[in-house]
Amino acid sequence: MNTSKAFSLSALSIALLSVTASIATPVFAADTESIEKIMVTGSRIARAEVTSTSPITVVTKADLTNLGITNVSSALRRLPAITGNSVNNQSSAGGANIQTATLRGIEATNTLILLNGRRLIGSNEDGIVDLSSVPFEAISQIEVLKDGASAIYGSDAIAGVINIITRKNYEGFEVNARYGQSSRGDAQERELGLVMGFSGDRGSMMVAASTSNNSGWEEKDRYMTRSTDRAYLGGSNVSSGTTPFPRLSGFGLGSEHTWTILDANNPAQVTPFDYDTMGYNYREAQSGANDNKTTSVFLTGDYELNDELTFFTELSFHDGFVQGNQAPPGVDTGWYGDNSDTPNAFKRYPDADGNNFGVGAQQKYNPFGEAGNVSRRFTEYGSRIYKTENTINRYTLGLQGVVFDDYDWELSFSSQSAQLVTRGGAQPSISRIERALSNECETAADPSCVALNVFGPEGSITTEMLDFINTTVPVITNKNDLMFIQGHISGPVVELPAGDMMFSSGIEYREEQLSMNVDQAQRTATFDVSWGESRTPVISPVREITELYLELSIPVLANLDLEAAVRYSDYSDINQSTTNPKFGLIYQPLDMLKLRASYSTGFRAPTMAQMYQGQTTSENTNLYDPCNPDNLANFSSSKPECVALGLDPEFSQNGTQTNYITGGGNPDLKPEEAENMTLGLVVEPIENLSFTFDYFAIEQSNVVFASSRYVIDQNLAGNPAYADDVVRSNNGQGFIRTIFSPQNNIAARKLSGFDLNANYTLTTEFGDWRVNIDTTIMDSFEVQDTSDTPFRDIVGSYDSAFGSIPKYKAAIQLDWSMENYRVTWDASYNSKIAAAKDDVMSAATFHNLQAGYFIESIATDIHFGIQNVFDKNPPYLNQGITSTDDNLYSFRGRFFYMGLKKEF
Repeated sequence: MNTSKAFSLSALSIALLSVTASIATPVFAADTESIEKIMVTGSRIARAEVTSTSPITVVTKADLTNLGITNVSSALRRLPAITGNSVNNQSSAGGANIQTATLRGIEATNTLILLNGRRLIGSNEDGIVDLSSVPFEAISQIEVLKDGASAIYGSDAIAGVINIITRKNYEGFEVNARYGQSSRGDAQERELGLVMGFSGDRGSMMVAASTSNNSGWEEKDRYMTRSTDRAYLGGSNVSSGTTPFPRLSGFGLGSEHTWTILDANNPAQVTPFDYDTMGYNYREAQSGANDNKTTSVFLTGDYELNDELTFFTELSFHDGFVQGNQAPPGVDTGWYGDNSDTPNAFKRYPDADGNNFGVGAQQKYNPFGEAGNVSRRFTEYGSRIYKTENTINRYTLGLQGVVFDDYDWELSFSSQSAQLVTRGGAQPSISRIERALSNECETAADPSCVALNVFGPEGSITTEMLDFINTTVPVITNKNDLMFIQGHISGPVVELPAGDMMFSSGIEYREEQLSMNVDQAQRTATFDVSWGESRTPVISPVREITELYLELSIPVLANLDLEAAVRYSDYSDINQSTTNPKFGLIYQPLDMLKLRASYSTGFRAPTMAQMYQGQTTSENTNLYDPCNPDNLANFSSSKPECVALGLDPEFSQNGTQTNYITGGGNPDLKPEEAENMTLGLVVEPIENLSFTFDYFAIEQSNVVFASSRYVIDQNLAGNPAYADDVVRSNNGQGFIRTIFSPQNNIAARKLSGFDLNANYTLTTEFGDWRVNIDTTIMDSFEVQDTSDTPFRDIVGSYDSAFGSIPKYKAAIQLDWSMENYRVTWDASYNSKIAAAKDDVMSAATFHNLQAGYFIESIATDIHFGIQNVFDKNPPYLNQGITSTDDNLYSFRGRFFYMGLKKEF
């Protein structure tokens, strides 16, 4: 990254909210004389009263401890405003390697993650921040701004902002330890953390460190994921057709079936392949949740150089490791021949009818004497072990001070880097398999080859055969770099009858860069992996961003405040600058009632991968084709628009339709745009009782999306720009074979809903009580994939792109404490989800319980807890393959844990 340029300055805030607030409860200071100026997430102006025109959820460290939560990801997943595809370390059968949050159900790239008001570097190619990278011991609280904030923070803050606030002026030494285990004896969690700090007359320093070693579980060890034939759950069979039994076509066996061999000693004896009884149960070999380890260190310090100038710094280091199992790889020699990555693979042996076969008639183990195709899973490998390593280094330093008594200023510099290395497990080589199935293998023409015996069930393939075809462990290395320098100044502008008009103004210069390196076997031009998709390297240019902002807080009346902000952003690699305003007001007509409203526009710059990713190819066997709308095996089309495209209505093609979608980046992408509106009220009818009610609405346009359907429709409509982007077999007369579908600004969303919160505290002779109820009602979530398709509302349904969007999500928490004892019960609720008319995931409530005691004599706190008290299984979903939506639910089951905190 180029760091030698003259750096501009920009706005910055350290959100040092010192008021303890319960979940989702807004805090309004009653005595401004005794409270220092503080900043609240969503504003750069420090003020004496914690008011906001936008809804903010505040989750304190104490709240999290009482819930048995020890990481940011788990804390956020509990909030009803977080929904959809939030990736977590309990996702089933996936290679999830970082923890994400999807506020309002929109992709994680639309939620901005901050640490003490400053940007954090992303880990993957889309620049998504890993929420596990901040030590839990360092955290004071988490603030979630549920409103657009591009005018305050710039790109990515469309759905809102998550601001992680660390401890300030900590003194002492503290050790935390935690151990947990599921009732099945697996899923162990081992965590150890410490924090130490000191403060003097002129400065302070804090060091927080944590390490975790958490085990996952196997899918075969859970009732709902033990088998791919889900008839016992009332569902469908999702077993794989690529099995340890060979599935044969050709070989002179006839086309009325595909065939298999049950006896390796009698390979010429074939029987029809029966999917229902022979389909492969890949869940026997896969992780239900990954093993993961983390080590994180966070250091912060400040030193008062004089009465008006303070130096501060933050340093953080994080190492994360994820490991899991996936099913063994395999091969189907009929897959590859028309793929743009492997256009000539397994085409050595054509027959008179135009079929291409990949197994030679004289191949060493071929008992039929004729060429053919084979599908075979190499279970002799055992499970593929995939591994991910995530390393993040970050340092920030700056100066802050006061000028002319009333004006606060700050200047900071930050340099951050992240490297994410993913290893995909042992993989066979396409070219080696092709050699091993050829007539020449182990002959004078190819004496170094080892012939592959695919004519038998599991066990027919030897270690020597596997060693010959196994040549690669696919590796992808993502490296992100971020540097920024920013500065701001804030203070009073003019004194008005209702108080001082305040301002904050600043400038920021930022540099970002992505490099993604892919090993040779996975690259598009040299693709040689039998069980995966092609990837291309990315080396983006250095993206230079210059931003200026201005924010005003105007006391119009004693009970009416107006806020206004505007931010200008210029990106060096996007031929478009953006200017985004925000307006808000808060009105208190009665002591017990406050009304608030906000309106803003926002933007999200395309990610580096979306712009600069090279060509990629993926396979699709159920593609939308208006010339063959039912995906019939016997293809012909006489539709006028298809004939106009050049299809011969007399032509007929038989066979299986397999399509290859070629995608990649688009350097001409523009920023996504959004409009946000919130309306809300806060009611405090009596002391210690509060209610909040907020309405939110978000409209997004120019959303970046890769839609093969859009390309097909444009091609069919005769748009010359898409004339060559749909390639059909048989010289353009048959099935769609390849679609060129890069990223485009073609999608849109419209969503709205309501947030409700009730909080009540009560002190009695039987202890102190608190109840908190937090609810989100999603009224609409309309998605338009392309500009020529209608919007569809996915509320209450499962969508392949967004996951589950429940209409109702709620969390309730009841706390009791008396002297040194405390108990917390909490429950989370999700309403039903429909993936289809006959596939409905029922509503579900899960309960957790914790009890704790503080031992004064040794200054030690201990607690014991149970998560999923009633050992309830997630509700069943037939859609997909995991039997539920595991971004919403977990198969872990009942979980016991205990924790200890010792203060010195």
